[in-house]
Amino acid sequence: MPNYSTSTEIDATPEAVWTVLSDVEHMPEWTPSMTSVEIIDGPNPPDVGTQVRIEQPKMRLAIWLVDEWDPPRHFAWISEAAGVTTQAEHLVEPLPEGRSRVTLAITQTGGLAWLLGGLTRGRTRQYVNAELGGLKARVKP
Repeated sequence: MPNYSTSTEIDATPEAVWTVLSDVEHMPEWTPSMTSVEIIDGPNPPDVGTQVRIEQPKMRLAIWLVDEWDPPRHFAWISEAAGVTTQAEHLVEPLPEGRSRVTLAITQTGGLAWLLGGLTRGRTRQYVNAELGGLKARVKP
């Protein structure tokens, strides 16, 4: 069960949404929740097994491993640190009339997940909401 999940509808096809969402190295251009995204091992666009270095404001540098990649509908990546595994999911669903629903979810597991989740809950929600809002503003129909 996600620690936090939110969705929005976008007036664009899943393919148009996926084009923006899957270009992970350009995420900092459209979301203030990321200052730097760099593929450090694997193909671009990513695939299962690709490692990505992500810098975010007020957070430690993290290495994320793409563990699910299903264009143009879904990708997820995981990061492990200090007894916590964090998974971030990105789901794009088709809607009638060429529209899409995008859902972003964060799930934390592990022995210290309760502690880290409690300490970062507000920032996590703020960053997920910023990513979703930035994606919606960036995608062109």
